[in-house]
Amino acid sequence: MHLDHDLFQHLPVPAVQWPSVCEAKRDGHARVNPAFSRAFRPGALPCPLPHWTDGPHLPRLPGRTGEPRVCRVTLSTLPNGDRLAVIEDVHAYHLDPLTGLPDRRALLLDAAQPTVGLALIDVDRFKQVNDALGHAAGDRVLEALARLLAGAARNGDLHAYRLGGDEFVLCAPHALTPDDLRPLQDSFRQTMNRLGIPSGSFSYGLAQAPQHGDTLHALLQHADTQLTRSKRDRRGGLTTQLGRLLGRVTVTEPSGLNNLSAAL
Repeated sequence: MHLDHDLFQHLPVPAVQWPSVCEAKRDGHARVNPAFSRAFRPGALPCPLPHWTDGPHLPRLPGRTGEPRVCRVTLSTLPNGDRLAVIEDVHAYHLDPLTGLPDRRALLLDAAQPTVGLALIDVDRFKQVNDALGHAAGDRVLEALARLLAGAARNGDLHAYRLGGDEFVLCAPHALTPDDLRPLQDSFRQTMNRLGIPSGSFSYGLAQAPQHGDTLHALLQHADTQLTRSKRDRRGGLTTQLGRLLGRVTVTEPSGLNNLSAAL
């Protein structure tokens, strides 16, 4: 790795400062990293780096616009005892390429932050949209939902992520309720109507800490159970589904029994 590589900035610790252009001109050995100065505002790093062990760390540092960006900070201790921080902006590698939302890796990175409420969101009948209208239409559905979730995150204290496929996650420092999801559901349905995609809706499962767990894995697992139950109930429940199957066959005939067995 070359010291002038424009993806990296080498900074001393603990006096971590981003030199301004004027400071760099006055200091003969100070160099301003173009990529770093584009992404970050000058000033001291807001993280207490000195207590970290040597090696890589993935914090979020505020960018020039104030947006937290994912960075890889690699600390090393020199033979004379000084410490060096190599800071790489890796924010783009933690974004979903289709929707621009933070991806599963970013969610795992942020899992160390206190999360009280979580919603796991799944687009209804997404496979049918792909099969009937093509994957380009499916991508438009995902992009539309991602824009709504990103808007909700910008206007509140929510954090939106795309797990993969048609699954999304909303995290909040407070409990989430159906009232929090209802406006998003209405907006998504209206957006789908404008795109000419019928029956645009999503299902969701909610989880809350500490009642449903105190780890991200436990909250996601509980929310997934709630999501599955919600989808089943919206289709009329298991009893209704069995009734529909029974209505399609004549179980008094051997062939009817075979048909029922195949359907189940």
